Amino acid sequence: MYLTRFFIDPRNRQGIRYLQNPHLLHAAIYDAMPTQPVVVCPGEPRPLWRLDLGDARRPILYVASPEKPALDPLANEAGQSVDGRVYEVRDYAPLLKKLQVGQVYAFRLAANPVHQGRRGEDDATKRLGHVTADQQVRWLVERTSKLGFEILPGTTGVPDVATVSRRRVTFRREQDTVTLDVADFAGHLRVLDAELFRQALVSGIGHGRAYGCGLMTLAAPRPV
Repeated sequence: MYLTRFFIDPRNRQGIRYLQNPHLLHAAIYDAMPTQPVVVCPGEPRPLWRLDLGDARRPILYVASPEKPALDPLANEAGQSVDGRVYEVRDYAPLLKKLQVGQVYAFRLAANPVHQGRRGEDDATKRLGHVTADQQVRWLVERTSKLGFEILPGTTGVPDVATVSRRRVTFRREQDTVTLDVADFAGHLRVLDAELFRQALVSGIGHGRAYGCGLMTLAAPRPV
């Protein structure tokens, strides 16, 4: 596995298109994978990506992928140099191998929290996005044990996780319009099951994984 950090130029015409349309960015990322076509199997490692938009001048694209991506074409098309580098690729395997029960990490995650419901009494049941911060946090906390980790309690006893930003993303995918409710989470977690957690990191969390959701990144562990 590899973890890539890539700087997209928000002033570049193609960069703007990628920032506005996850379907186009998805295609560009998959085109950068050496093995074509990219095969995605449930539960197996797959290309995952996330846009961090906190600094509008330096939007950062993170990509986790089973293969080392070939990103020079994307860099020439829509990249910007920050401190002399458009992107950097690191081997993700050492961190994945070091995961152990009890380790504590700071984390960031972009996810598409959803539930099954009806918009109207006569409508069919369908997948609907959670839209409030409380609903989105609850969605994540309820799933942690099956993903091999737990959210640590904060100083007030409530889970130490928050939605640092929330947004509704609407874009065109061929002839269809796709809408995703995306929550950007930040908090602290503790590993409960290293193998389950490892699988969550490489296969993604929740829905919308082709379109910038599901990738969790970790900061270095700290003492418990």
